[in-house]
Amino acid sequence: MERFRSIAIALVTSALGCGDAGGDGGDTGGSDGTTGGPMTMGEVAATTPETTTVDATSVDPEPTTTTTTTTTSATTESSESGADSSSSGEPPDPGPMVDVSDPQLYEFELTADEADPAAMQKLATQQAQLDTRAVPLGRLVVYLHGAGAPSLCGGQEHGRLLAAMGFHVVQPCYVSDYGVANCGDDIGGCRMEAFEGVEHHPFITIDPPDSIETRVVRMLEWLQAMHPGGDWQYFIEDGAPRWDRIVISGISHGASSSAIIGKHREVDRVVSLSGPLDTDQAWLLDVSMTPIDRFWAFTHSGDEQHEGHLGSFEDLGLVGEPALVDGAAPPYGGSHRLVTSAPTGDGHGSTQAGGASPMDGDAWAFEPVWRLMYGAAE
Repeated sequence: MERFRSIAIALVTSALGCGDAGGDGGDTGGSDGTTGGPMTMGEVAATTPETTTVDATSVDPEPTTTTTTTTTSATTESSESGADSSSSGEPPDPGPMVDVSDPQLYEFELTADEADPAAMQKLATQQAQLDTRAVPLGRLVVYLHGAGAPSLCGGQEHGRLLAAMGFHVVQPCYVSDYGVANCGDDIGGCRMEAFEGVEHHPFITIDPPDSIETRVVRMLEWLQAMHPGGDWQYFIEDGAPRWDRIVISGISHGASSSAIIGKHREVDRVVSLSGPLDTDQAWLLDVSMTPIDRFWAFTHSGDEQHEGHLGSFEDLGLVGEPALVDGAAPPYGGSHRLVTSAPTGDGHGSTQAGGASPMDGDAWAFEPVWRLMYGAAE
């Protein structure tokens, strides 16, 4: 199976410790706005040695015996506006036990049917990232791509950035190309069917194996088998995602879907980039299981959907008033409605790392914004 490659391919076993019309506009698509293709072995040999990429065709899923490992855990106490794991008076949750004996960035690629033979729709390449050079935060980011059918789901550079902050990251493929205009006044029903895989709207038919929620679990199970040193199974509880340890996030179509998921599951945080949109849709006003002070959103003033984003921020009741981040420093007046007007050729795509997102020297200009939103302050 061909795989997109920008870094070295290596075998990993546990011995290592290891925008659609009418709603979402331009699809920022799969990865990060960059182009690429399969690399030759000569190109692979010349790439960074401390990064390991795993795909489903290159790894024996049977774990081998490890003799020496070094693990570290993250005590999952609450971050500002995040879920509090110690409020019950019980001992702090030690978090995932991550093997850090060989510190590096681990990247993984797989298709949904490689993790779950029952998966039938949207079988493009999914990705995951974990950087064991960073102190683990004990949080998983589920990052949702924009509308359409990308060949590589999610944002590769954004995933790497989040992993460098200490997050586990998974980026599933999911059904997002149905055209929200076809959902009428119940776009929320279409989004919930894509999330749960049960009947919510007559226009689309999505079964559980093709749903976001099931795919997150199957990805985590696959990752645990391929890289037990990441302790990916920590984020599964009773066969479902451990939502109180998960930041649900996405861009464009994925930004709106992340917000409605936060309404129906109590998550650690909701982070919406270039969204939500769904202007005047009823779901924006629904009661939320996740407290609204855990919702964050970021929009570019040059995005043609910008005014719609601001309207959705208001309908959701996000904390604060729109706050310009340019030339300012966190926490931007305490607002969760963050705005940029930074120069870029693509305002809609600039809010995630990669592609059109502006740089400040060798760093992403919006890194302080993302750290605040995701709860990973330096």
